[in-house]
Amino acid sequence: MHTNRPIENIIFDFGGVLLDIDYQRTYDALSTLLKVNFDVVNLPSATQNALADFETGKINVETFIWNLQRLATEDVPIGQDIIKAWNAMLIGWNPAKFEFLLSLRKRYNVYLLSNTNELHLEWVYKDLKHNHGIIDFDQTFFNKTYYSHLLGFKKPDKEIFEWVTQDLQLDISQTIFIDDLAHNIIGAAAIGWQTYQHNPKEDLIDIFRNRLKLL
Repeated sequence: MHTNRPIENIIFDFGGVLLDIDYQRTYDALSTLLKVNFDVVNLPSATQNALADFETGKINVETFIWNLQRLATEDVPIGQDIIKAWNAMLIGWNPAKFEFLLSLRKRYNVYLLSNTNELHLEWVYKDLKHNHGIIDFDQTFFNKTYYSHLLGFKKPDKEIFEWVTQDLQLDISQTIFIDDLAHNIIGAAAIGWQTYQHNPKEDLIDIFRNRLKLL
């Protein structure tokens, strides 16, 4: 990260930065359920397209489930089992991050920019309510949140970064974006956002305090 002016805007990715996730858990669960090797890189193009369309809100939950069910080599699993396997990647929260976000909001504009989908966001809201007593996540911890399936496009496409920049009227010289995936960082940097690629194995709060000097 290189800064020329003081940071005023912090934009967070969700999974892998704020929310603990493990993609392999979903790949393993779907492999077992569908009795196929659910290797996301080598999936049929129709399935890969369905994954992208679900993440950008172009298909609904039922169509998404059907696209996974059709991969089954034996008995077709029921929708609820597909949903459970799909959500297996979602692990949960380090509760310290809630106070961390609130402390940041006292000094910065804090935003969320996430590639997600209807099922994952539904899981997040239920988990926050049942395990943390939080029912107003978006309003409490962020100035504004952006979810790919509601916007209609996703990272790392240039359009999503430009859209957020315009929507918030951001001064990009005072904006930093935190994401765990290199291609998303590259996409944001391409339009001038300052960036930091977070390693999920590292302590985000410690990074903000000692490396980024933003806490």
